[in-house]
Amino acid sequence: MTAADFGRSAPLDLRGFQMKPPESPTADAEPPASDIYELTLRLEKGDTVEKMLADIDVAEAERKQVAEKLRSLLKKRRLAVGETIELTMQTIPEQPDTPRVLALSVRPQPEREYIVSRKDDGTYEAEEKIYKVSPRIVRVEGEREGSLQQSGIKAGAPSAAMVEFVRALSYDVDFQRELKQGQKFTVLLEQLVTSDGKVTHPGRLLAGELRLMKRTVVVMRYRPQGGADGFFNPKGESVVRSFLRTPMDASRITSRFGMREHPILGFSALHAGVDFAAPPGTPILAAGNGKVVSAGPNGGYGLYVKLQHTQDVATAYAHMSRVGPGIKPGVQVRQGQVIGFVGSTGMSTGPHLHYEFLKAGKHVNPLTQKFAMRGTVGGKDAARFHALAKQYLAQLKSAPVAGEPAKPADTKPAPKKTAQAPKEPAPSLVARNN
Repeated sequence: MTAADFGRSAPLDLRGFQMKPPESPTADAEPPASDIYELTLRLEKGDTVEKMLADIDVAEAERKQVAEKLRSLLKKRRLAVGETIELTMQTIPEQPDTPRVLALSVRPQPEREYIVSRKDDGTYEAEEKIYKVSPRIVRVEGEREGSLQQSGIKAGAPSAAMVEFVRALSYDVDFQRELKQGQKFTVLLEQLVTSDGKVTHPGRLLAGELRLMKRTVVVMRYRPQGGADGFFNPKGESVVRSFLRTPMDASRITSRFGMREHPILGFSALHAGVDFAAPPGTPILAAGNGKVVSAGPNGGYGLYVKLQHTQDVATAYAHMSRVGPGIKPGVQVRQGQVIGFVGSTGMSTGPHLHYEFLKAGKHVNPLTQKFAMRGTVGGKDAARFHALAKQYLAQLKSAPVAGEPAKPADTKPAPKKTAQAPKEPAPSLVARNN
């Protein structure tokens, strides 16, 4: 079969598979939008905050200023490997490859948070929040309606906790085949409250449970001795895998991997990836650590990014509306980093992500790839973890529901299990360093 059989003088570019008439070159181009988005990065061995910001292409002068402000707060204290850095980022239409840091925060202990934030004049200020407050364990229960993250927020969980919950699940749960509407979930939160009941922190995620059709998935926060917080299953196995199972939350499959009849030409061809429908502008995440080998227009793929993760493994992402900030060939990316946004460029009939997985240069089904777990709690940590896991499993069912008023402390003696009650808190103290 040749192109001449279809009355064409040149080979057809069928990559990406879904077809859409090309947009008129004379149409007015819509100016790029400025996006504000949240990003969580993990401090790895040999990392510094400045290096992490350089990896996501933050301008040198800005990242040096942010890192210096953070050092002024930390003084000689060092962040542990595995510590998470929370960022609020903004894309700048005039400089699409250089995202701006609006805020950076790190919280190595629940009572101590270091924050660097951008001021209106473009400089940064640093503050250290010291909380002398009481922790309160609460749970939020909900049902999935739309995305899991938004369902949790609607039920009363803070956005940051739901982002962590979804991220922890994404290593093990196939959001397309296993996640259904109406499925129930519970998240266990540690809130920080003052003596009069005012919540000073909406709650960090301690544990979460998602009840799927055939199984229940539980994740739990734990900090090994000398390490940083991570999430584990009840057996003590780390949830972190080499690759995310899916690169987006709450997308649905519209076309699977494999041979099928071409909808326009009427003959069978390989659909070399999986298509996930999602609203335009939905962030697309890097499935794993890797190097950008391609980023930009690519025929029928439209705006396209390809990542090389190992010598044999690569992933590709197509039909984006915009490539992510700083994403260009040669750049190193981290797992979970925003590499683009859902769109409908190239041969596409509607907004979706075409996602490909390649092994030794050959396309394979992304949904059937399995990756071994990393790390297990062991040694002196094992007994401490399993005691905590038992406690979390009980609290996922018995902890007070978030939003309910706390019972007065003097109405009834505290049971023995909660004998180690926090001391009476004082208002939080904030030290600023401009």
